[in-house]
Amino acid sequence: MTTIREVAQLAGVSVATVSRVINNKGYVKHQTRQQIEHAITQLNYQPNEAARTLFKRKSKMIGLLLPDISNPFFTLIARGVEDIALEQGYQVLIGNSDNDVTKARDYLSTFISHNCVGMITTVIDEHVVENMLSQQDIPFVFVDRTNNERSGISTNHFEGGQRQAELILEGHGKHILIVHADLNIDAFKMRVDGIKAILQQHAVSYYFCNTEQLDEERQFLKMLNQYKIDSVICSNDLLAIKILGLIQQHHFKVPDDIQIVGYDNIPFSKMTYPQITTIDQSAYQLGQLAVSKLLNLYDENSNNQCDNVALIVKRRKSTRF
Repeated sequence: MTTIREVAQLAGVSVATVSRVINNKGYVKHQTRQQIEHAITQLNYQPNEAARTLFKRKSKMIGLLLPDISNPFFTLIARGVEDIALEQGYQVLIGNSDNDVTKARDYLSTFISHNCVGMITTVIDEHVVENMLSQQDIPFVFVDRTNNERSGISTNHFEGGQRQAELILEGHGKHILIVHADLNIDAFKMRVDGIKAILQQHAVSYYFCNTEQLDEERQFLKMLNQYKIDSVICSNDLLAIKILGLIQQHHFKVPDDIQIVGYDNIPFSKMTYPQITTIDQSAYQLGQLAVSKLLNLYDENSNNQCDNVALIVKRRKSTRF
């Protein structure tokens, strides 16, 4: 690998002069600059980015901490972050926390040690991130799971839950099962609150089922029969897809016997039969907005800036309308 010393030797200048040209700092005569640039091209010299990072105490890297990279929703967020980051000359380091606070803390420490210029995170405990990164004076942006108005990019999850309930009522649902993920996560709790608000307005019966109960197949089927469930509202599309397969195995027809609504509009929601009706919160756009906010690519006082991504209803064949 070519060194900066070899470039200096070929150009007939000092290493310090080459360094000034590479870092675009300090005065260098035009002719000398041309000599150095020619030597760099001739030797195909690539600056040691790690060494430059240590010197400057910053890098061209962004840390992205996600709770479950196997979930396509978070994969789409990562893609949105990466596409904008690469356009701006940044690379993305990705960590998968599995919603584990200790693992999240370890990844944040790794990002800090790599001198990331900032971090984007979707985590279960905002305070861990705020405490660690504020002490290090590192900018950060929360995405999706947040009530933090100062540094968050999110959809309106309460409204999203309302729209799920409205879709079920359009399909004449009378006995609703709400299958929810961890309600310690604000996004899921707000969706459930939105669902309840609409169903209570219409005096419709509803029941709850968490992911652990869903894993008990016999108990879940007993619940469907006991409460005469005709509609299922799910916290995300992965749950909706799981339930679709489960109830079809037991000869329920979708949507004739039981209708299903998911959330997220992941690509797999269009690959089932029937396709899942869902709420699209545009994970890709969430990622784009998060990194744009982190890098100050839009004016926070501009009318065009939007921290709340619009929700879109995707009406498909798992509901009756």
